[in-house]
Amino acid sequence: MIKKIVFLAIVAGIVYLNYTNPKQADHEALLLAELQSSGAIPVELQEKIFRDIDFSNFLVCSAMKTSEESKMISLGYLKNVKMVNTSWAEDVRKKYQVYFSY
Repeated sequence: MIKKIVFLAIVAGIVYLNYTNPKQADHEALLLAELQSSGAIPVELQEKIFRDIDFSNFLVCSAMKTSEESKMISLGYLKNVKMVNTSWAEDVRKKYQVYFSY
């Protein structure tokens, strides 16, 4: 009986973590807010930037990483998304400097 209770508690914990796992839109909103801290970004450039980013869903947490170097950018857990790589926004600004200069 104890084994069944422990098993059900573990399954319930995993289901809860999966339910509260942040979605890709949550990560993109955080990254976009980080990029727009120094100015507005056109929609075409946003699409180009997010095309170079991969979303990974690990059932209990989620992450965004660059597709070229596989550097983690943000990590999501329990409906919270946190920037892990704080230099990513600066790197993107340098990469697309032509678009950011008006």
